[in-house]
Amino acid sequence: MKPQEYLQPPFSIWDAFRLFLIKYGISYEVADALTLVVAFTILLVFVLVMVLGLVLLERKFLGWIQIRPGPNRVGPWGLLQTVADAIKLLLKEDIIPLNADKLTFVMAPIVMFLPSLLALVVIPFGIANINGRYAYIVIQDLDIGIAYLLAISAIGVIGIIMGGWASNNKYSLYGAMRSVAQLISYEVPMVLALVSVALYAGSLRLVDVVQAQSHIFAFWPLFPAFLIFLICGVAETNRAPFDLPEAESELVGGFHTEYSGMKFALFFLAEYINIFAVSALVTVCFLGGWKGPVFLGENLIWLTSLFWFFLKVSSVIILFIWFRGTFPRIRVDQMMHFAWKFLLPVSVVQLLIVGWAITYRNPILSGNVIPTVSASDLWAPGGVVEIPDYVHVTTAQGLRMLNQSEFIAFLWSLLGFLMVILFLGGMLYRTMKGFTPSGRLFKEIQT
Repeated sequence: MKPQEYLQPPFSIWDAFRLFLIKYGISYEVADALTLVVAFTILLVFVLVMVLGLVLLERKFLGWIQIRPGPNRVGPWGLLQTVADAIKLLLKEDIIPLNADKLTFVMAPIVMFLPSLLALVVIPFGIANINGRYAYIVIQDLDIGIAYLLAISAIGVIGIIMGGWASNNKYSLYGAMRSVAQLISYEVPMVLALVSVALYAGSLRLVDVVQAQSHIFAFWPLFPAFLIFLICGVAETNRAPFDLPEAESELVGGFHTEYSGMKFALFFLAEYINIFAVSALVTVCFLGGWKGPVFLGENLIWLTSLFWFFLKVSSVIILFIWFRGTFPRIRVDQMMHFAWKFLLPVSVVQLLIVGWAITYRNPILSGNVIPTVSASDLWAPGGVVEIPDYVHVTTAQGLRMLNQSEFIAFLWSLLGFLMVILFLGGMLYRTMKGFTPSGRLFKEIQT
């Protein structure tokens, strides 16, 4: 299926459902409200089932890594263990500390859970063929999808601050402050990596980002941005080796030490929804989303697209679990050093390289869509003044269209990306291996 065969303007399965209701005499307002209710009900059920399966997968996979059986008592092969755990959380006593700020204490899990759930609203899961029309499987296809995700994800940290401060517990407050520092530090390079993706696709719509990868997944041309985003995604979800806000050896349980019952379950749900959301975003931005061979025909394209999407998402999630079972927790100073001294400069440099390459019509870093007029012709005095057309070309065709200065810029961009990858890999190895703090701090540690 060619990209131009997809419906323009965007059309989703929920638009089709709304039209179906209107066809039977229901007013637009009522149909729109019913569509939202049905969509969010399905999303909530999907999230609950997904988290139960994800927790079971993690426990089984970690058991395999650590040469132990994992859950194997409740149900056949232990498959009902997470269901039993969920029932246990529902039935546990809900305790609020005596000196806690009760309203803030109760609101904190909700403030953290809702943004995690709303982040899934703009994720395109696949594509369907509805009466000969192609519709995207997404609740709301926003033109500013990437910006929306970045904005909504930043709200979750407020819930962590509220929970840590309202608990009136020093360990909870320490965990909350660590989490704020960590999330802010790793949010910056993550944003810069996503800006590179937006430049590559020429759009902030996640559907457009997937369509820009029809010929080659962005994983290859944007490999430094992929590494940066993956590392920041692990840190943003508070996963090992960046799980310092919940370090049980130092902070008992971190920001949710005082929580029990359903309030703790909401924090737990939010963490695993964030893992799925980050994995889905990695899939959409770098692994081609639902793109893959259509082996069941056009009428069942919804099934094949969902298959490829969830296969890629599951691979990223297993990578997250693998990290947890492999890497030890790093120190706080290592975590902050790596974010501000290494990831931030590298992300800025790779963004400059991508922008520079797109300016000089590099077909590899612009999704194979380049202008018909070179930048030198466009900017030269007395040169071309009209807005150039953009054409879709193969990489070989794009390289043949380059003039001498553009080809030199292309070679420099390749060299720059190679240096960024080597530098990032070296700094990552140095951080995980551990390095000695310098100056007065080192002397204090020795004494």
